[in-house]
Amino acid sequence: DLPGVGNPYANTTPVQVLQDYPFGRRSDEGRAMLQIVHDIAPKAQLGFRTGFISAGDFSQGIRQFQQNNYNVIVDDVTYITEPFFTDGTVAQAVNDVVAQGVSYFAAAGNYGNASYQSSFRSAPAPAGFTGTAHNFNNTGGTDIYQSISLTPGTYTIVLQWQDDVYSLGQSPAGTVNDLDQYLVKPDGSIIGFNRNNNGGDPIEVLPFTVTANTLADLMIIRATGSTAVNFKYVVFRGNLTINEYNSVQSTIVGQSNAAGAMTVGAIRYNQTPAFGGTAPYNTETFSSLGGTSVNGVVRNKPDFTGPDG
Repeated sequence: DLPGVGNPYANTTPVQVLQDYPFGRRSDEGRAMLQIVHDIAPKAQLGFRTGFISAGDFSQGIRQFQQNNYNVIVDDVTYITEPFFTDGTVAQAVNDVVAQGVSYFAAAGNYGNASYQSSFRSAPAPAGFTGTAHNFNNTGGTDIYQSISLTPGTYTIVLQWQDDVYSLGQSPAGTVNDLDQYLVKPDGSIIGFNRNNNGGDPIEVLPFTVTANTLADLMIIRATGSTAVNFKYVVFRGNLTINEYNSVQSTIVGQSNAAGAMTVGAIRYNQTPAFGGTAPYNTETFSSLGGTSVNGVVRNKPDFTGPDG
């Protein structure tokens, strides 16, 4: 369903493959997206490049398209290590090519409202922990545990905080705070895969697997640092429900939240008036929400919604 030799409608210019994924087989969703573009604009010249190698390679690929005179770029790739609170290498590449006349469309993501954001409020940490715990209760009480519900599956929660990012060369030399995240299991035992972030990037990743429906808690510890700090976690994988202290937070981050990107959310086709739905429109529950502040400026995302289903 793509142009090339033998195309029955004389669309014989083949897809220009700038780079395939070099490490074996991966999902071919990118070419599926090209098929949709071809159905809508069959005379458009099409190009493909993998975005699955690394964030740095992804940003190089964005610039490579612009250098090859492509004027529309589309992606639906998310790198969970790209900064939440500042423009990372991919977002910078998006803004750079947009400044040179490219129209850049990015998928909002499929993370719904599975996120929590707050300024760190210190409370005593449990025995055995260095530093202080975050107080989730902002109404005068103290609660260092945030109740969550989990269903069977694999989970990835990414915690980031607003501080200098070493990998972007930000001064003085990376983060001066060290935040950690922990999962408190029903039996009271605690798991976490945390590192000393001082002088590095302000990010922690918590992966775990759940085998049965269960209630658990999340706990945020600041091991070092004393300055005011804003933090955020996003659930990038897994069916996690936040049971308390949830103010419906944003999950559009990375290049999808770049100022230059035209970010696209999802709306079920039969929720539109043309197919029996009524206004106001409601995006799909899985479609990521906007509102994440970047360098102190809230990006009003998504810019568009497109039909699915």
